[in-house]
Amino acid sequence: MRAQLAWWATLAVGLVLQTTLLPHLLTAAWSPDLTRGLVLWLALMGTPRGGVLLAFAAGLAVDAASGAPLGVFAFSHLVLYALGCPFRGKLEQSPIIFLLGPLAVWSEVVVIYILKNMAFANPVDFSTLASVALRQSVVEVVALPVVFIVMELATGHRSGREMTT
Repeated sequence: MRAQLAWWATLAVGLVLQTTLLPHLLTAAWSPDLTRGLVLWLALMGTPRGGVLLAFAAGLAVDAASGAPLGVFAFSHLVLYALGCPFRGKLEQSPIIFLLGPLAVWSEVVVIYILKNMAFANPVDFSTLASVALRQSVVEVVALPVVFIVMELATGHRSGREMTT
């Protein structure tokens, strides 16, 4: 129950930060997507349960908050969850976590590029997507470990095991 409450609270705070505070401090290309980190947390740690539904809910929340076509980020977050699940429990305290954020950004770019003609009235070309993705990749190197630290403290779980304090 604690993990569920912590995850939903972090999602709500993350969305508020992404839509209200961060746009005033950073340009869109340099602003982290905190929900991306939450989906990776779900995939890699398995906490809380119901990760597929939570990943989908996080994507729908981003769609609604960002004004993106409904379902684009929901699908993107499901793809990210599916890509992360095979590595559950295998990246414990690994420096690879610093690469996961950029890889998550590029998986999202691939999904958006594939769906661009179906979902967007004015499709964006790949060079523009890549330009934004390069900047977001740099930001995610810092943002993802911060999200993981917050979730470890909030849920009391590290790599699927309860932490003792």
